Amino acid sequence: MKVFLVGGAVRDSLLKMPFYEKDWVVVGATKEELIEKGYKQVGKDFPVFLHPETKEEYALARKERKTGSGHKAFSFEFDKNVSLEEDLERRDITINAIAQDNEGSFIDPFNGQEDLKNKIIRRVSDAFKEDPLRVLRVARFAAKLNGRGFKIDEDTMIEIQKIIDSGELTTLSRERIWMETHKALTTDNPEVYFKLIEECGALSQICPVSQLNTSYLSKVIKTQTDPSTRWACLVASNALLKDINNSFNVPKEYKETSEICSLIIAFKKLDSINAKDIIELADKTDIYRKEDRFLKAEKISNFCIDNNSNQNLNWDEIVKLINDVKASSDLKEGKLIAEKLKEDRLNVIKHYLSNS
Repeated sequence: MKVFLVGGAVRDSLLKMPFYEKDWVVVGATKEELIEKGYKQVGKDFPVFLHPETKEEYALARKERKTGSGHKAFSFEFDKNVSLEEDLERRDITINAIAQDNEGSFIDPFNGQEDLKNKIIRRVSDAFKEDPLRVLRVARFAAKLNGRGFKIDEDTMIEIQKIIDSGELTTLSRERIWMETHKALTTDNPEVYFKLIEECGALSQICPVSQLNTSYLSKVIKTQTDPSTRWACLVASNALLKDINNSFNVPKEYKETSEICSLIIAFKKLDSINAKDIIELADKTDIYRKEDRFLKAEKISNFCIDNNSNQNLNWDEIVKLINDVKASSDLKEGKLIAEKLKEDRLNVIKHYLSNS
């Protein structure tokens, strides 16, 4: 049994970039042998094991063969005679197909080190086109490595286009789409990811728009590293925001932040505002229960609007004034209590505006 470090950890160490996870491939062993050594199996589709001490992932070397359409239509072979090179050959791009043994030597049958030197993102083999998820993965690596001058190989772009033309991107689950998209949002140049999937036609196959305005996202990538902030900057101004959020299967936090941000942007574009407008915005965005989410979205909205006449409003103060108004204890009927509460909030904001 031999164990090799593979994938991103090898790639990033060669690039002298930080990495936070290690993946290992095991050659010449069976799952029964690993279990006997104390490894815990966690993979369902193929044998992946957690090391008994480090809890890092160890996978048996495998070969795979496409059996149908889509990302999951593969059969796997885990024979202990599967070689390291056969395992590396199934990987997506050459810079991810480098292995390192326990003595520090590199096994690089597809010249990934040369491509690292030449700053090229290149497919490993013809099997690249069998997995539609690789379109998004290549776009993500282009975003991750853009600052280091990496470019996608022309032949690889041709294969990407073949995948898109086949329509197989439509078979990807929303969960896998979001997984790659979220990782792209954490890179130094997430706008590269979205521009690439737009230009090659992938975007229109996974969501209801064929392009996204990346200008607001580009404005914040140096100062805003929070991925939910970046996502809101990308989509909050789009008329199909809710459909986009649904297509990408975004988490609740991302959905609420971007949709509240969209409402605030519309508010800030009003020619004039009054107390009633502010209370209506408070109702729509549920300031009363989502105060922190509103204030976050309001700050994000400032990146997503070119100019507005309402930016002199102190939203921290406004939200506090609104939420400090308490329901009257003199009233018994729920409807009357709600009407009085709204009236009191309206009067508080009228007073604030008259003194601003």
